[in-house]
Amino acid sequence: MIPVKIKEHLDSYIHQEVYVQIAVIKGKEKGSTKAAINSYLNSNHFRDLSEGRPYDHFIDGLNDKRLIKLINSPMKDKETDDEVINELQKKLKELSNEELENTFWEIETGEFVNNNEIKELGLERDQMIESLNLNNKDNVHKVLMDFCKKYEELCIVKYPDAPLPLEILKSTGS
Repeated sequence: MIPVKIKEHLDSYIHQEVYVQIAVIKGKEKGSTKAAINSYLNSNHFRDLSEGRPYDHFIDGLNDKRLIKLINSPMKDKETDDEVINELQKKLKELSNEELENTFWEIETGEFVNNNEIKELGLERDQMIESLNLNNKDNVHKVLMDFCKKYEELCIVKYPDAPLPLEILKSTGS
């Protein structure tokens, strides 16, 4: 199962990227949020999103952080007070080479994942791609609105005084 911190980190990143793009369009076009979303559907950013690129980049980044790559690192035995380095050293000493080959470190969250969890991320990517299929524009609009709503909910908690240009929560009464 994908660690919660990683899932939240990736979702927040995607929601923020979508929100910012739609907010920029709305600001430039001086129209409604719905009109901005419709314009967003014709953007390269949406094309990349609908092809699963954020997930692909994230997964590629994980593949670059396979612990086996650190097996001969000088930091493996270096004394430090850094908790992150200590955790990495512990993993490098305790896991077999086979386990190190199947363990990846997500730097932003400090979480470790394995090949099965990376496959789960691939399945989530596929579900997102399916939900953004333009053959069902109403559903795509709903998905994008949901992304924006979730981003505003996060902002209210993290940055309560920050302006929210799309005002999704105000318009939906949430």
